[in-house]
Amino acid sequence: MNRREKFEKIFNEIYRLNVCGKDSLKVPRDISKTNINSKVMIIAEAMAPEQVRISGVNYFFKNGKIGNTGNNLEKFLNFFNYTVYPNRRNCVYHTEIVHNFPGHVIKKGKKLIRRPSKKEIEESVKSQILQKEIDFLKPRLILLMGNTAYTIFYKYFLDVKVERTLTGEIKCIVKNKRYHRYYNIPIIPIQHSSGANPRFNQILKNKNLVELIKDILNKKA
Repeated sequence: MNRREKFEKIFNEIYRLNVCGKDSLKVPRDISKTNINSKVMIIAEAMAPEQVRISGVNYFFKNGKIGNTGNNLEKFLNFFNYTVYPNRRNCVYHTEIVHNFPGHVIKKGKKLIRRPSKKEIEESVKSQILQKEIDFLKPRLILLMGNTAYTIFYKYFLDVKVERTLTGEIKCIVKNKRYHRYYNIPIIPIQHSSGANPRFNQILKNKNLVELIKDILNKKA
């Protein structure tokens, strides 16, 4: 089985996995729009409602327009010469802890995206899909985007107790230039690039974080 066939099999598993319930809108990930040779993997919490879930392309809507999360993330990735735009050699590989859209909840009259439940997270981890993605991609760097990706990956994949907030962990990593590794792959948590997260601007201004990432990527494999 060659590399493309391995990822096609994984994408079929992602499509069939429905830990958050049956999803009639979910489509298979478009392998032609995925960089299966990327050196940078980004892991987020779960699928967004209207992008890869419906378009098959991470960060982009079905009409080809980029979403706010992707547009914001692009600003950060450009600091170390990576991009969210598909069909480019320096495009990042994006995936999720939970390969589903969890749905919505109504809070104080507002329609919000529901956070995955503990059961949904555990079922996703047990599926070993994310593990396979890491094994096949063999990235040089994994970025954990957002608090859920940070806490869940530390707990289930690194077996590390989370003792700091996401902001605190980023500060600690940058200050000490020490980070966890997963099978020798550096793991760096970052703020989620959602427009609803004001803390994302902190990492856009964090030159030391950018330099640390550049150093990691420039090291010989």
